[in-house]
Amino acid sequence: MTVWTQSDPGRPAKLTRDAVVACAVDLADREGLDAVSVRRVAAELAARPMSLYSFFKRKDDLVDLMVDRVLGEMLVPGALPEDWRAALKAVLHRQIEVGRRHMWVMGVFGARAPIGPNAARHADQSLQAVAGLGLPPQRTLRLLRAVDTYLWGFVTLGAQEFATRQRDSLTEEEWKATTDAYFADLVATGDLPRLAEAGRPGLLRGGIEEWIANFDEGLDWLLDGFAASL
Repeated sequence: MTVWTQSDPGRPAKLTRDAVVACAVDLADREGLDAVSVRRVAAELAARPMSLYSFFKRKDDLVDLMVDRVLGEMLVPGALPEDWRAALKAVLHRQIEVGRRHMWVMGVFGARAPIGPNAARHADQSLQAVAGLGLPPQRTLRLLRAVDTYLWGFVTLGAQEFATRQRDSLTEEEWKATTDAYFADLVATGDLPRLAEAGRPGLLRGGIEEWIANFDEGLDWLLDGFAASL
């Protein structure tokens, strides 16, 4: 039996499955996924660890619930644009925006198959984004798989920097200041002329605006190639 076929047994308002999952997500956001354990989450909620096992059977189930909660945040609110490329970008931008708030989730996607209710809603919304193309279902799915592969490869690289920053307990501003100084010293010798010409982005990721600009350019290359095949 998977976590998705287990019923929420219901508990007093103080301790519900939703509250447990929200607490676990908040803990992962602050300290990383490795910090999440049933004992730690129970302590955060001032509850007994065994009481949490009423909502799931093991930590892996809790992580599945956490991922599905984040996927719910990744749904684009309201109606999608009518143009398929604009709609697809809206879906992907939302994933980047939310993913940067929950950077731990990037590493999880490569290790498990999200199939929860919000994952299903997200899949349906992605299919809706490109429905105007009128493609056969199989080809539609291949397009979305290609786009997802590009998206998660892109954001996983960014998550590497987040993991380092979190390990050293640095804010984003502190990380940028220290790495700017490091990069300046690195290229000052003149031994790395191509990297010096490319600048910091040749070695390090930037802020959200730079993320989106770089992502969109690569996405346009991918979608231009697909559009040419229609």
